[in-house]
Amino acid sequence: MKVWLIVSPVFVAICGLMWLKQLGGQTMSEEQAMKMMKEFVALAPGEVPGFETGNGIVERVNTKWGLVNIRLLQRLYREETKGSKTLIKIWANLLPNRDSAYEAAVLFTTTQRAPIGQPGMPEGSWSGLPIGEKAWSTVPKQIGEAPVAHLTVWDDQLAIHVSVEYHLPSRWIEFVPIDRSDLELGELAARLIIAKANLILLGWHELLKVRLVANGRELEARKEKNGRAYVPVQALMDAMGGKFERRHGLVTVSWAGKKVTMPIGAREIIVGKERVKLFLPILWDGKELWVEGKGIAKGLGLALRWEKGKMVLARK
Repeated sequence: MKVWLIVSPVFVAICGLMWLKQLGGQTMSEEQAMKMMKEFVALAPGEVPGFETGNGIVERVNTKWGLVNIRLLQRLYREETKGSKTLIKIWANLLPNRDSAYEAAVLFTTTQRAPIGQPGMPEGSWSGLPIGEKAWSTVPKQIGEAPVAHLTVWDDQLAIHVSVEYHLPSRWIEFVPIDRSDLELGELAARLIIAKANLILLGWHELLKVRLVANGRELEARKEKNGRAYVPVQALMDAMGGKFERRHGLVTVSWAGKKVTMPIGAREIIVGKERVKLFLPILWDGKELWVEGKGIAKGLGLALRWEKGKMVLARK
């Protein structure tokens, strides 16, 4: 699938030696971006439960206006009974700027009924929970529709498209609704890619490690140069006697009568009917969930302060 960006000519080609500006202010070359997509962002075996993971293909795509798109193509599959198969197909695009990534995402949603340049799918994820900065999705609903569900997500410099498909042995198209559990797993794939790509763009392993004190216990948080700090949520709940539950791409924590929903890859957390906005997506490093300190403090009703270089979270 080729995507041609419809953008103004002001988006000119960016030098390969300084192709992408990372969130931490560093720059990344095209070669570095391709290596990052192949070795770190591509989904590994076991990350999406029950699915075999094919090797991802990373390609450099020259777009219509001279911009370079670093694209990851990956296919996950699960063999079913009687010759049927379930596929999760992924197109993950990393572009040099937000505007071009948004244009690429919108083009993934294009249908004959939508004007060019406008989304052609309903807004929202399959689960109805936030993911990225904006999402659009469809599911088959009636006889005559192919058993394929689509999800497109835009998040800053990322444009991601995921499809969940049922391949049936019959030559005739049958109406087969996509199971909710398969939609959750397809959505998980998109959420993991957003989280992993943002870890790279942040320069995660180079961030300053700072001490975090919660309920008298010392934990380890991460801090950017601009002062924004990230808190390990599972470790925090262990320290404070809270409950941490994860189901696929959705994490729920409970503490002091509060229940907070934290979808991986979302830029907000949900507390009852309230939504707490975040600067960056909720991150998952494979073992731990990371959320901005100010966001988790507001969501749980905690006081956040700094004392002699240490971050302190305490009851108000």
